[in-house]
Amino acid sequence: MVFLHALSGVFGLIIMGLVGYVLAARGWFGAETRILLPRLVTCVALPPFLMYTIMHSFAREALPGLARGALLPLASIAVTFGLACGLGRLLRVPHKHFGLFCASISNPNTVFVGIPVNLALFGEAALPYALVYYCAGTVFFWTIGQYAVVHDQEGAKGPLSARTLLLQIFSPPLLGFLLGVALTLCGVALPTPVQDAARYLGGLTTPLALIFIGISIYDIGLKGLRLERDLTAVLLGRLVGGPLVMLAFLQIFPVPPLMGKVFMIQSALPVMMQAAILSAHYHTDARFGALAVTLSTLLSVVTIPLYMTLLEILL
Repeated sequence: MVFLHALSGVFGLIIMGLVGYVLAARGWFGAETRILLPRLVTCVALPPFLMYTIMHSFAREALPGLARGALLPLASIAVTFGLACGLGRLLRVPHKHFGLFCASISNPNTVFVGIPVNLALFGEAALPYALVYYCAGTVFFWTIGQYAVVHDQEGAKGPLSARTLLLQIFSPPLLGFLLGVALTLCGVALPTPVQDAARYLGGLTTPLALIFIGISIYDIGLKGLRLERDLTAVLLGRLVGGPLVMLAFLQIFPVPPLMGKVFMIQSALPVMMQAAILSAHYHTDARFGALAVTLSTLLSVVTIPLYMTLLEILL
């Protein structure tokens, strides 16, 4: 019963993706919509979502502890990213999705899947640890991860200029996150209408992103849902490699049992949804991103219960 409750969040994501698939099959979306949705998610929905989440999840006094607690998941994500880069070079992953390949392996879906799953498995006590992992993943993805995806663009094989690099790193989502941190540290409470607007706009993030992924899967076609070599490597790296790296860190740096369990579950989640959105936004290999998110989410229905069983034995 606990597993079914925990996985209800995963099934909810699948249903929203199916909505996008069905509407695309009915011809609701044209070429302009396929360009507009990633922009809406990246530039309009995600920044207020990140700002609102930080301001309403952490007290001012908790932020220093958040920074310290985030070091372990941040190190785990960074090491996983480095290993993914090495694997990508070993497999000679094409330039068109090399950065997306590495970002997909290293960054799990810590909010839209991770928080409901951890709450269902461990209760409210797990929320601070889940959010600590989420913050670490957010900082890494919207800096190193985004740079890697942008570098997949055709003609971007050389190093980006300093100005371009700064513009790409300080993207709207990261600026929204940093604004939330700054306002929290300064003890600034935004007016209620502004907070409501941020909450409503942020609420668009999940449905719009999943509708777009559903559209992308329709464009690919169900026959296109096949396990290519690079995609198989992403699935193994995200659902097996990521948890193994975190497990190794937990053996070296012991933490409280509940924190260790939450970090393990967070590290074992499917590919971060924003990876697919970002690849579409920057016109890299959006097909690869949509497949990585979709197939890893479907597989997590099996892997999450397996990891919960292992956690009871190991931690």
